[in-house]
Amino acid sequence: MRIIKYAAVFIFLFPGIVFAHNVMEFTTIEKSSYAVIAERVLKEAYGRLGIDIRVSGRPAQRAIHDANSGAVDGELYRIKDVHLKYPNLMMVPVPVGIMEGVGITTRSDLSMQGWEDLSVPGVCIRNGVKFAEKGVGNRQVTVVNSNNQLFSMLGKQRCSVIVIARLTSIPLTLEFAKRHKTSLYQSVLQVYPLYHYLHKKNASLVPRLAKVLLEMETEGRIQAIREAYIAELYAQT
Repeated sequence: MRIIKYAAVFIFLFPGIVFAHNVMEFTTIEKSSYAVIAERVLKEAYGRLGIDIRVSGRPAQRAIHDANSGAVDGELYRIKDVHLKYPNLMMVPVPVGIMEGVGITTRSDLSMQGWEDLSVPGVCIRNGVKFAEKGVGNRQVTVVNSNNQLFSMLGKQRCSVIVIARLTSIPLTLEFAKRHKTSLYQSVLQVYPLYHYLHKKNASLVPRLAKVLLEMETEGRIQAIREAYIAELYAQT
């Protein structure tokens, strides 16, 4: 009984020691380049708190559903305000990265500064990519089922502009330029900050993690992790 009492006092005085032996699990969108960056950022951030993390890639809808249900500890990353639709999730208010929605074309005469410039015929997007669907709005566009199809359509001149996330596009643009011996022109249409979400059962961690992420942001660590990964993508192709 005395040993149990001492153990309880020790846990009360040193709660971080208990966390150090825990492993928190997060879902994420499978095969996502942005997940790679977010995982590297958050492994370092949680590591500074003495916490290990494990990440499980799943289809997008299942990942967010499992995070919201409490089956795991949260979602690795999503765009801002996802918690408005999934109320059991709490957004950590410091971005763990950014996603750039870009328009890519073979036409040097097209100038694209934002969604409003996609009034040209022949805009193509991928089915299920929410930022692209929202960005093009009610415009008449062609919808395909994969990123490879987007670039195939561009090469066959069936699309004048394709809309895709920048990191996702990197290996595909390099392969396209090599195959078709032509230049591609890329413009950022919108930048989306990406945030980490915790299930409400982990609410006490939100301010602690936000403080660490803010320190990493100030140090330039988050940007450095992103740039290192982008360099890896270019080196692999």
